[in-house]
Amino acid sequence: MKHSVIAVSMIGGLAILAQIQTHAVPASFDIRDDIKGLEDSLPQSSIPDPQANRSYVHFYEYADPNISLFKKDHELHGLPPLPSLTEEQAYQEAEKITAQLKKSVPNAIIYSAQRNKKWVALAKEEMERKGPPVKRAQLLIVVDRNPKVQELCFVLALPKGQGEWKALGGGKVSTGNTGRKLYYITPTGVFYNTIERIGYRALGTKNKNGIRGNGIKGMRVWDFGWQWAEKGWLPNREKGQIRLEMHATDPDYLEQRLGHPASEGCIRVATKMNEFIDQNGIIDVLYNQAAHKDKRFSSVLLRQRQSTPLAGDKLVVVDSSQSIDLQGN
Repeated sequence: MKHSVIAVSMIGGLAILAQIQTHAVPASFDIRDDIKGLEDSLPQSSIPDPQANRSYVHFYEYADPNISLFKKDHELHGLPPLPSLTEEQAYQEAEKITAQLKKSVPNAIIYSAQRNKKWVALAKEEMERKGPPVKRAQLLIVVDRNPKVQELCFVLALPKGQGEWKALGGGKVSTGNTGRKLYYITPTGVFYNTIERIGYRALGTKNKNGIRGNGIKGMRVWDFGWQWAEKGWLPNREKGQIRLEMHATDPDYLEQRLGHPASEGCIRVATKMNEFIDQNGIIDVLYNQAAHKDKRFSSVLLRQRQSTPLAGDKLVVVDSSQSIDLQGN
């Protein structure tokens, strides 16, 4: 009898644990499970997705206006449309963003005309290889992982035939380091801040070495999902999976090291740069849209944010050391 009581107690405990796990907020989820009707009208055979590592249909990017299924889909589901600017409006907004960058981010970098051309060329090259066609004027966050560069730049991307792309400026970053065990090389490619995943904010806690890995409390962490990356500590550069994120770093100990490879694979930015990207919603366009239906997204976004109508959803990681015609500063 005693053994039976113990067995029942253990079973009960496991059941409770299962319930807790079931109701816990998942690290990755499909918002279609939670926003009824957002994408549930998609056909059984989904539109071919050219981005192999994406498990969903980004229907605002690939929507064919000639297919009635996608016409004004945002209106059908009570979502606001994605912001859309003309070429002239986009350039004017880009000037405002550049002015805000200079004002709010100490040590922000405004590049020369020559460097601007290289940033645009790198962004276009990677987008043509791995990204979708640009359907609306938007900002890209472009990170150059070249060990001799280690910087990001905000690039205005315009649809084909609607004007020239423009580099606005940026700042220093740190990407994946080599030579240290469990340190991965940040992968190149086009990565998305999508409604498949919910990012989070740093708690400001310190590790055993007294370092705040994601920066001070409240700093935004953008989650780009599981990605394949080279193991920087192995000569053969075998690949493994990392959770690719972009986040702030410890302002007292590590921020001064920005500009050099130092991370375990993620992208580190300065505190003020983190705040600038967050406040202006640079890559939060889909979060802003989903927030009208799901409080989990609005809880991550700043209440007093002033999202730019050029907001996009793409992080583009390039490596200028691998582009023969674009090497050098």
